[in-house]
Amino acid sequence: MLLAIRVTLSLLTIWLFARCEQPDVIPDVIVQRQDTMTIASLRAYRSNTLPSSILITDAGRAGVFTLVPGGSAADNMGTVLVTSTGKRYQREYTGPASAYWFGVEPSDTDIGPELQLAVNAANEVVIPKGNYTQLTTVRLRSGMSLKAQPGSVLITLPKTYVSLANAIDPSIFLRDVLIEGLSWNVTSQERGTFGTIYIDGPSVANLTVRQCSSTDEMAKDSTNWLTLKIPAGKTAETIVVQNNSVRAKRMGCEIFNHDNHSIYAGKRINVSNNFFHDCHFGISISGTLEGITVASNLVKDCSLFGIEIAGAARSVALVDNQFEGQFDKFLEGSNDGDGNGSVIGGMLISGNRTVGKCQGGVQLFNAGAVNFTKNNFNMSGILEIGHSTKGGMFTENILETSAEKAVICDNSPNNTFNSNRISNETSRANQATFMAYGSSSTGNILINNKLVKGLGGKYYEGVQGGQINASANFDGLGNILQSGVALD
Repeated sequence: MLLAIRVTLSLLTIWLFARCEQPDVIPDVIVQRQDTMTIASLRAYRSNTLPSSILITDAGRAGVFTLVPGGSAADNMGTVLVTSTGKRYQREYTGPASAYWFGVEPSDTDIGPELQLAVNAANEVVIPKGNYTQLTTVRLRSGMSLKAQPGSVLITLPKTYVSLANAIDPSIFLRDVLIEGLSWNVTSQERGTFGTIYIDGPSVANLTVRQCSSTDEMAKDSTNWLTLKIPAGKTAETIVVQNNSVRAKRMGCEIFNHDNHSIYAGKRINVSNNFFHDCHFGISISGTLEGITVASNLVKDCSLFGIEIAGAARSVALVDNQFEGQFDKFLEGSNDGDGNGSVIGGMLISGNRTVGKCQGGVQLFNAGAVNFTKNNFNMSGILEIGHSTKGGMFTENILETSAEKAVICDNSPNNTFNSNRISNETSRANQATFMAYGSSSTGNILINNKLVKGLGGKYYEGVQGGQINASANFDGLGNILQSGVALD
């Protein structure tokens, strides 16, 4: 009996399964038409009848989206929208993408995630006019530009100093990047040394930052505005920093190669037409770098250095820069140690000037055989030449100072001064207008210069073995000064 019951149940089960019919899958039907919807209604759309395109009507995000069968891109609101059944529509557009499409708007408490979506999705992104808040760092990628109309966009950074940075993975190359027209107000109370634009890790090529502005006056700690570090084994080439206006507590612009010893891993660096003010350093370019141009910048009120070139650079030109206000040294050439790090092949320093009288002076400790010409400096400090700077040509400059010396060659030999106006007429205790100091300071030539000294002291003097060969020089009234060799 039990066996019969089991057989009956088995037959009944087979019969029931046979009677069950699987529902037919309704295929998608693509209709060649354009429907009008909002973003919300498209995302909620469930019908299997799919219009080939959708006209989105949301203000500021309007546009035509085309069906992409089999697509897999995530919904980012800006260029890709996905229905509730997983069907994808892609925006049709030419020109730049608006960051607003992706949810970047002034009311957002943190534009970072939405701006990251925009940067990931579009090669050219424009941020519309407005004041924004950013808490999350945006990671840059190759082949992109991020723009705003200069002066129309202000991004406040209350949590992090770093607005834009390279990818976390340092093996990802960063090339062909443009940042243009953005403004930042850094108010973060974070501790550390970073930069509003902070690149440390990848190799970099064709990076341009222009027409931006920034201030970190309300921030807690010392920060840079732009930091570009070239780590060991990496390179950076064709870097342009142009037409920016920046206040930074630490450095306005810092570009350095310290980890690639004796390797010229940084090439073609141009920092020009910028305004850096109220920094510790305005511009600092340091290490084994080549093809450096620092031109037509205005640097004002930097507590340490206005422009610094440090380390064994080569092919360096500092031209037509202006310095205003208070500095320790408004122009600084630093070595990486006692006499090490000479600029290879010398440095061109030409056409630079002070605006009014600057507090501070000029120190060249790594300039090699510098070509120092047509500069006009009115300063409280001196032109100090030393260490690995030697064999330089100093021509057609106007150097005026209230210091007890105007120029000193400190153990620096074979420098020639020709056709300059050198004055410390306003010094209260003139020691010497021109001095060669130290036993290594030999072979210095002083010819055809106008020397104007303060009360007391000498026009030129050799001290502690220093030597000067002077001829055809004259004083402020045009009287010829005695020629000869001045030595201690």
